[in-house]
Amino acid sequence: MKKILSLLLLSASVAAAKPIEPTPLDLKIISYTFNEEYDQAKKICEEQIKLNPVSPKYYYYLINTKMLEYYQKVAELDPEKRDEGRKTFNKEIIDYCESVIEKFDESKLNLENKFYLGAIHAYAARIYGIDGSWWGAFKSGKKAKSMMEEILKSDSQFYDSYLVLGMIEYYADRMSGVTGFIAGVLGLSGDREKGLSHLQLAYEKGKLTFGQSALTLIEVYSSLEGNEYAALPYFESFLTRFPKNKRTLNAYCHVLMNIWDFKKAENIIKNDKQNLIDDYAQARFYDIKGDSKLAIQYGESALENEKKLYRGGGAAVRYIIVFNSWLINDHAKVKKYESALNDRNKEAFENIKKNVSAGKWLHELSIQIASDTSVNDVENFTKLKPALGATNGFEGQFNLLIGMFYFKNNLFDKSEQFFNKALASINERDRSTAMKYLVEIYMRHDVDKKKVKNLISVIDDSKNSRLTYRSRDLEKKYNL
Repeated sequence: MKKILSLLLLSASVAAAKPIEPTPLDLKIISYTFNEEYDQAKKICEEQIKLNPVSPKYYYYLINTKMLEYYQKVAELDPEKRDEGRKTFNKEIIDYCESVIEKFDESKLNLENKFYLGAIHAYAARIYGIDGSWWGAFKSGKKAKSMMEEILKSDSQFYDSYLVLGMIEYYADRMSGVTGFIAGVLGLSGDREKGLSHLQLAYEKGKLTFGQSALTLIEVYSSLEGNEYAALPYFESFLTRFPKNKRTLNAYCHVLMNIWDFKKAENIIKNDKQNLIDDYAQARFYDIKGDSKLAIQYGESALENEKKLYRGGGAAVRYIIVFNSWLINDHAKVKKYESALNDRNKEAFENIKKNVSAGKWLHELSIQIASDTSVNDVENFTKLKPALGATNGFEGQFNLLIGMFYFKNNLFDKSEQFFNKALASINERDRSTAMKYLVEIYMRHDVDKKKVKNLISVIDDSKNSRLTYRSRDLEKKYNL
């Protein structure tokens, strides 16, 4: 009899530990949501809420859809109205989350439904944080954390719970000053490494939250960590499942161009049958590839819908138009757009006009690098380098371009030399980029500890928060 009871208990515990899988209907909602077909996703969720109002499940899916739609709505507002619009959308989502939370008694929910309710608390915490309402953020975040920890005590294989825990650990660690102090007092002091580990676990083993986990890791690595190489696999796996997600696809294209992988970027742009790649990404692509006419064409098209560009996108597009119009001697277009350049781009354009041969030579060098020209040919081209001058920033640009070229071709010793030279650039962005690549080189390959210490010192002096966090990885690797 004891043996039979033991077997029954064992089978019951195995059944309880079985991962919760999304149903076919859930998968349809997930597909609609992450492919940015929000109306279809919301329609199904609202129908299911009416059919089963005593479960938080479809409220959870509906809020997830509303959250992603929120970013799109904010992006489509006129730039000067985005702060006001963001606050309006924040209030809408927070009010909805709180109204849903009031409907349910946590103690009466099974494990799966407890996860959905806990995730809704986490959504509320995120929006409270975006809104700067820190007390609401900490209160909701603490509740979400405790619920996820309880779920894992009951079922250690409920890996989706690690998404919320990972976000809380990571983002709490990124807080500073008074905000960070309050978070610590409330038990949300955070741990970056633990947060990244939890997020990875949810991404790899979670059954319900793949989309959210992938997007969170993309945001963490490409934006907060400034580690675009680490973000690549998450971009690629997400877009394999959700190829119509325009926002993520365009962000991926920009990351590919940032790391000079123009072969992949070109493949995406040339095979874009659904017109998902926006005009700004194409203007930037053709600018660097040296097709001035297409760069101008897509740049002007992007300005027709300027309110959909990210903040600063309009300024970047205007510079692309002005520079390429100047290259092909289209004086009318230069005159039309030059006066609208921001101060930084006006200064950059004046600098090029005063140093024509150097400016055009650097542009040709960037075209060769973007076109996968051989190492031998690029090195021969650099032998023709004109006098660039130390005070106009061109020498720093040259060092950065060649450093990235050698890095792209896995010639890390040569790459390191030029990035070290670029640290002396008068341009702060060039210096930051050089530091970022040096971190990448030292993480991929073992070097003398003295070099690492020197780089960490330079990063500390720069007060660059992204690089400061990445320098922690260097300290850990080199046991500093």
